Amino acid sequence: MWRLGAVRVSAIEPFQLASGKRSPLYINGRQVIGDPGFVRLFVASAAALLASRGVAYDVVAGGETAGIPYASFLAAGLSRPMAYIRKKPKGYGLGRRVEGATLSGQRVLLVEDLITDGGSKVGFLEAVAEAGGQVTDALVLFDREQGGSALLAGHGVTLHAVTALGATLDAGTEAGLLAHADRAVIDAYLADPESWSP
Repeated sequence: MWRLGAVRVSAIEPFQLASGKRSPLYINGRQVIGDPGFVRLFVASAAALLASRGVAYDVVAGGETAGIPYASFLAAGLSRPMAYIRKKPKGYGLGRRVEGATLSGQRVLLVEDLITDGGSKVGFLEAVAEAGGQVTDALVLFDREQGGSALLAGHGVTLHAVTALGATLDAGTEAGLLAHADRAVIDAYLADPESWSP
C-alpha cells in the first residue's frame, strides 16, 4: 500500500475525511485496485484469514462504492455469489438497494475497503437485513483502528481486517517511508482525534 501510494501523510495540510473531520493520514483503498499483483495478494490474504477464522458465508457483498471491487475480486477468487449494496435506493427502476445475488436466507460477508468508526457500515447491515440476509462477519482491507470493530460488534458482527493502521505505520517507519516527525504527529492525532481535528 505504501509502494502504490495508498497511504498518504500530510501533517501540515491534513486530509478531510468522509466524517468531515481532519486527519494527517489518508488511506486510499481505491488507489490499489488497478494493480493485478495487489489484487492477487488481497484475495489470497483475505481467503487465508477467513479460512483460519472459520468464517461461514454464502454470499460476498460489497458496499457502494469502494467495497464493490473488493467484493468482486474476492467472490471471483473464491467462486462465491456476489452482490453489492447501495447507500440508498435508486429513485427509478426497481428502487433496490441490493443488486446481484439474492440475499434472502443467506449468510452475507460484508466487504469494504476500509473502516474508521464504522458508522457508514450500519446502513449496509440494515440493507442486508431488509433483503432477508444476515451479516455476522465483515471483511475490510484496512482497519483504521478507530472504533469500527467495536461498533460492528455491537451489531453482532465480527470484523476481519487484512491489515490495520498500527502494522501499516510500523511498516512505513521501518522501511524509512514514514518520517519520525510525521509519525509523532499521527500518534498525537490517534491519541485524541476529536481534539486534533480542529
